[in-house]
Amino acid sequence: MKHPTILQIRGSIDEEKRKAIMKIIERFGEEFEIEMTKNGMDVYFSDVNVARTIISKLNKMFKAEVKMSTKYAGLRKGRVRVLFVYSFRINV
Repeated sequence: MKHPTILQIRGSIDEEKRKAIMKIIERFGEEFEIEMTKNGMDVYFSDVNVARTIISKLNKMFKAEVKMSTKYAGLRKGRVRVLFVYSFRINV
């Protein structure tokens, strides 16, 4: 079952790190949107399992702190929809 997911990438992201992150997201991500923010980048996925795979790959490349939370996203066909939010903070 697909659930919407936001991956928030924060920390000191220089151009080299950004290119490496984008390469992994483009290689393993299926349906995604990227939004640049002043603190980093937000990546929106349609499937939580794809996001977890990408987090695993990124965690092997960078020393990072990962936190997960959920938000209520409404009802669909009588079932509660949950939005997963992952915070991926790259340590210097």
